[in-house]
Amino acid sequence: ENNPNLSLQKLPENPITLPSSSPGLILMELKEAKLNLSRTTSDLAEIRALVESYNKKIERERVSLEKTRERLRSNTSKVSSLEEEINRTKLKMEETKDSHAKDGSGDGRDIKAELHRLSAEAEQFKKMGETAKSELVRAMLEIEQTKAKIKTAEVRLVAARKMKEAARAAEAVALAEIKALEKSDSLSKALEEHPENISITLEEYSSLRNKAQDAEESCNLKVLEAMLQVEKANVSKMDIMRRAEEAMEEVKTSKQILEEALSRVEAANSSKLAVEEALRKWRSEHGERRRSVQNTTKFKNPCPSLHRRDSRMLDLNGINLVNDTAALPLKPTLSIGQILSRKLLITEEYESGKSSTKRKVSLGQMLGKQNGDLTSAWKLEKEGSGPKKLPARRKKFGFARFSVLLTKQSKKKKKPTSTAR
Repeated sequence: ENNPNLSLQKLPENPITLPSSSPGLILMELKEAKLNLSRTTSDLAEIRALVESYNKKIERERVSLEKTRERLRSNTSKVSSLEEEINRTKLKMEETKDSHAKDGSGDGRDIKAELHRLSAEAEQFKKMGETAKSELVRAMLEIEQTKAKIKTAEVRLVAARKMKEAARAAEAVALAEIKALEKSDSLSKALEEHPENISITLEEYSSLRNKAQDAEESCNLKVLEAMLQVEKANVSKMDIMRRAEEAMEEVKTSKQILEEALSRVEAANSSKLAVEEALRKWRSEHGERRRSVQNTTKFKNPCPSLHRRDSRMLDLNGINLVNDTAALPLKPTLSIGQILSRKLLITEEYESGKSSTKRKVSLGQMLGKQNGDLTSAWKLEKEGSGPKKLPARRKKFGFARFSVLLTKQSKKKKKPTSTAR
């Protein structure tokens, strides 16, 4: 009891079981474990860099989604303003339908210009909606790609952590084997030197015990650190999944907003087409009313050229007789037969003027061709008479021609009656 040294009895046959592997192999395994550990740490660093880059990409995509959302909001506001303008144009159309035709012509032009402008704006908004839709599709594809990359990175991260844990465990096993070998070597040497008993001091025993406790505590701490890292990895994974789900929800909401905007644009286009159709109908009705008004005016005054021709008479040489007779103080009164003969001459002149397009023939020449003897006699009378009696004789000749025509017609009527007898 007073001896500070503790005496240990010699073990009977096999006190310590030595490991079968040699120290050289254990050192090689330890080096390989260290290399694997360094590789896994480098892989972990690369995977963390990849995760950070993917997070940055997700942030960029979120910013682009915000921009597209702002564009969609602006497009929806513009579409609503476009619908309001179309409603205003409809109200203007109703007002123009109720208003007068003359006042409605200018409003119709304004409405047509507004419709053209609204159609152009609708096309522009449609193109903007299509571009926003393509951007949303592209953002969704990029988000899916980043999501797949994040999943692969997470798998690689988990595999690297497992490899790291395995390397640490292999390193710990190798260290334990090295310590066991060292202890076995020291014990074998001690047994060889002192085959009877081995004595160690109490301080050495306590120090060895403390070292064993410290090694156990360090191993427990390492295990706890590994568990904490695994929990952090799981938390980061859940955070990434939650962010990806939020991004998908945002994409869905933006897609719904885009579809609503496109439906509003289509409704605006249909209303625009309806307004244009109403404007066409109104114009066609307005044009038919104008035609009916013009036709009524034409039927009231069907042949103004004939009335103008009634106001003047031509002699054989194409001289105006009305101007010549206007200088006379008195005009002879005309009978019903004279008025009819004058109308007959005017209608014949009008028909002959329609038929002859290339050369112009006066009324006197036509009368001269039909009755040459009368014109020669009339010329003789013209040479013998004075210039003051010229208009009256011309008028008498016109009436005489009418009588000659009547006698010719009576002769033609008598011929068939005589043949019938």
